[in-house]
Amino acid sequence: MGDRGPKSKPNLKAVNKQKLRYPNPAPGMTKNARTTWHRIVRSFAHDHFKPHQYGMLQAYCEAESSHRKAILEIKKSGQVISTPNGGVKNNPWCQERNACWAAIVSLGTKLGLGANSTLAAKGIKGIAPQPKSKRGHLLNMGN
Repeated sequence: MGDRGPKSKPNLKAVNKQKLRYPNPAPGMTKNARTTWHRIVRSFAHDHFKPHQYGMLQAYCEAESSHRKAILEIKKSGQVISTPNGGVKNNPWCQERNACWAAIVSLGTKLGLGANSTLAAKGIKGIAPQPKSKRGHLLNMGN
């Protein structure tokens, strides 16, 4: 027969749970880019962005910061500026704005920051969409 009586409890120790942290912006980022970094990172789970994506996220934040600056400069001086010889030309900040926008769109897609990426991953209200059956219309339940 087996042993009788109370058995001793195993010696269990509580393991300190590691506190989950959001990744910090890279050193040397501009103030506006750091603000963008925090806004983006905190809108996802702690472990959403992996270390290999930090460089791409940094480039995205810097592009967004430069885009904002270009827009402010265009508001100050206008879309078209006068040349010293009396002609007019497109503001060079417009070209900067467009280049930054192209970088934002490209990097945002790769990082999954767009609304389409987020909705496809989470579905509406955080519920993943269920795929429709290709043969669902073949089932006849007596209707």
